[in-house]
Amino acid sequence: MKKQSFLTGALILMIANAISKVLGAVFKIPLTYILNEEGMAVYNTAFEIYIMFLSFIVSGFPFAVSKNVAESISKKSYAMAYKTVNLAALILSVVGILGSVLLYFGAPYFAMAMKEEGAVIAIRAISPAVFFVALGTAYKSYFQGASNMIPIALSQVIESAIRLGVGLLLAYYCINLGREFTSAGAICGVTIGEVFATFILFLGYITARKEKNTEKIRISEILKPLFNVTIPLMAATVSANALNILETAIIRNRLLDSGIGEENARFLYGAYTGYAQTVFHLPTGVLATIGVSILPVIAGAMALGNKNKAKCVTEISIKLIVLLSVPCAVVMYMLSDELLYFLFRNTSSALMLKIIAPCIIPLCLSQLITSVLQSAGKIGAPFLIMVVTTLIKICITYILAAKYELTIYGAIIASCISIVLSLIFEY
Repeated sequence: MKKQSFLTGALILMIANAISKVLGAVFKIPLTYILNEEGMAVYNTAFEIYIMFLSFIVSGFPFAVSKNVAESISKKSYAMAYKTVNLAALILSVVGILGSVLLYFGAPYFAMAMKEEGAVIAIRAISPAVFFVALGTAYKSYFQGASNMIPIALSQVIESAIRLGVGLLLAYYCINLGREFTSAGAICGVTIGEVFATFILFLGYITARKEKNTEKIRISEILKPLFNVTIPLMAATVSANALNILETAIIRNRLLDSGIGEENARFLYGAYTGYAQTVFHLPTGVLATIGVSILPVIAGAMALGNKNKAKCVTEISIKLIVLLSVPCAVVMYMLSDELLYFLFRNTSSALMLKIIAPCIIPLCLSQLITSVLQSAGKIGAPFLIMVVTTLIKICITYILAAKYELTIYGAIIASCISIVLSLIFEY
């Protein structure tokens, strides 16, 4: 079993995430030419529903498995780690199958709820991915807990590469069939990519299981600590996604209430989610890997009662996040037009990106502190903070997004306020 230090693990995941983000951007650039703003609204609506549904399915389990694996390995109880992963894989497989079926047959209702009836085909095209991601989550969580980030990085890059190639190929093939089929073709790349990513993780797990251990473990010894972490996190994730759905619905409806018209509302929403948010989340997604890498270190240190090690790792991680996020925010703020033109040949969301760019710093810090708190067993605090700040964001969005002079910028301002408040409360 190959372990890395948290800095090495973070570096591996950063490189993989950077490659994946670049491939994702390369995917989005020609895709925006094929779909335009209206098609991107359909694509992003289907993808948001998929992410929301997936979060309901696997919420809490990845972190709980990683935490239990890290604690077991720190105590040299490899049998406990393996049995935890196997049990999690069984549970997640069953839940993943049910999730895929529900998403496929419930596609018309989800699309209607999001005010985007044209997304039905795209939702159904991505529904099988729920099962594969759920299954792959169990093996991915094992590697996170074991501080072996190489299989995770490999699966992530392969998934992004397949999404790029297959997604664009199918989108181009379906271009004459209409916006709905073109968006569905593009999103099929996600499904096929997840199939290959799960296969890579499974092979890696089978290869990694070299230790022979005759230690007998009762299922109850695994389920109790697993669900002690999973249930609070599941409640948090369900609440977060329910609130996100509410927020998205409010944004779409309040844009219409502002009097700008349905086409303009769709254009603004597509520009914000398809362009500005895509660029904004490039560095945040990469830097989130630091939180993933410190999980096994802090969980293992706390399991052995070594609080000094946990404190030292946390302090180093915070300094590293600040060091890396500040230049990203400055570049994104100063060069918003240039970045969007270079990536998409479209600067319609430049002001949106400029407004939200400074929030890269507090968002990255907030993500890290959440990981630290949860790794140390403080599961409830981030959940309560998330609920409070999201409700504040929804209230501000409801007020500002309906103003004709603000529209989508009202939602962006609300997001910025929410991010800053989250960091303050969590710190």
